[in-house]
Amino acid sequence: MKTKKLQKALAWYWRTFPRIFLFLVIIIALFSIIWNKHQEECNCFKMEKAGKEGATHLQAICETLQNQNFTVKRSVMDPLPIPYEYLLGFPPTRKKYLSIGISSIQEKNRKYLLKTIESIFKRSSPMDLKEMVLVVYLANNHFHLNKKPATDIKDEFSSYIESGNLLVIYSSLASYPSLEGLKRSFFDKEKKIQAKSKQNVDYAYLVNFCASLSHYYLMLEDDVICANGFFSVIRQYIEDKNEPWTTVAFSKLGYIGKLYHNEDLPKLARFLLMFYSEMPSDWLLELFYQSKAQKKMITFTPSLFQHIGRISSFHNVENIFKDSEFHEDFGDFGDFIDASCYTDIAVFQDYLAQEVCPPGRGFFWGKNVTTGKTFTMIFQTPIIPLRVQIYTGSTKYPQDILHSGYVEMGKLKTEENGTVTCKYFRKVGDFHIGQFEMDNYEALTEQIDCLRIQVTATQKEWLRIRKINIWVKKD
Repeated sequence: MKTKKLQKALAWYWRTFPRIFLFLVIIIALFSIIWNKHQEECNCFKMEKAGKEGATHLQAICETLQNQNFTVKRSVMDPLPIPYEYLLGFPPTRKKYLSIGISSIQEKNRKYLLKTIESIFKRSSPMDLKEMVLVVYLANNHFHLNKKPATDIKDEFSSYIESGNLLVIYSSLASYPSLEGLKRSFFDKEKKIQAKSKQNVDYAYLVNFCASLSHYYLMLEDDVICANGFFSVIRQYIEDKNEPWTTVAFSKLGYIGKLYHNEDLPKLARFLLMFYSEMPSDWLLELFYQSKAQKKMITFTPSLFQHIGRISSFHNVENIFKDSEFHEDFGDFGDFIDASCYTDIAVFQDYLAQEVCPPGRGFFWGKNVTTGKTFTMIFQTPIIPLRVQIYTGSTKYPQDILHSGYVEMGKLKTEENGTVTCKYFRKVGDFHIGQFEMDNYEALTEQIDCLRIQVTATQKEWLRIRKINIWVKKD
């Protein structure tokens, strides 16, 4: 009897024990999970107690490690992902040589804007237009204000839109930084602070859009006119320029006629946005080229662009800002020649002879102009000239011309009293009303080493040589 009870007890035990064991394992596992979670909560609590900044820092590190798509080129050097809307036109299918950017906001300046666009296209040759695209950024505060100027542009310049030479764009002000509560620094009134700050953002958005359109970018205002053949002048000047540059000015007024490398435009856009509320655009543009180790503005004269508006978008007041160095009929542009220039005429300030020496970026200005004084150009290698133009004086200083003188051509370079010159000279023509021009050298086959301007009468006026063009016979 006892044996049967024992057998039953053992049978029950062996049936029940695995269930009990499984139950205990589950209990232990649950306890372990609860304990680990409790420990994590304690650690988080300790982290918070140690300081929320530390936790935030650790979280930032984790997020940074997870972001494997960051590159300096994409995130810093490439254009910003700003949303744009095309009002007219379409982007070019290939990268052009030059893009021109205009930001326009004042509706009352619309007549100037149309004149500016007309001047750009009318003063450019068909060959120039193949390598040019004009971008007009309509930046009015409300979208409906852009409809009228866009319609006017379409009516006047539909052929240029269809050919891909003209784009009109817009971007919502919703993405703009705040223009309220800006600190007062260089401006007195709050409205002026807002206007100047918004203008910086407008230009940032414009240059950012143009970054990938071309190799070079030219900044203009919406109330300027251009010199004839301005595109060709800019192209020849840049292609001959060997030293590095960030900004070249083809007008001395504000931000009119400033040229940039397109690869610098994303940096310029970020620069304008970083300091949009600090100072006016032209000051920021000056600081930008200085930040890239260009010590001073490189200025080309005579100016290729002139301000025509009487209501300044810069000051919102009537003004008569004019560029005294502008010449609408810029004339021809000679060949680029490797030459050096010397003179015994007293030089005024830094307007040295070399400034006007082809391919001169400036002009020569001298005083105490007396009989027998000379201005000599020495060519690095002998040339056969086909045509020569020399212009003196300027719009602002029309009296500073060479009143009496002639031009000579020389051969056999030599050195006299430490100055390079030529041994033999012969006269080829006189100045008339401050200008010299000859184009009858087709029959000339002999090479020359020098070209010299000879003063034949003392004058009380100073002498300003603003342009020397020389065309040479090619091999």
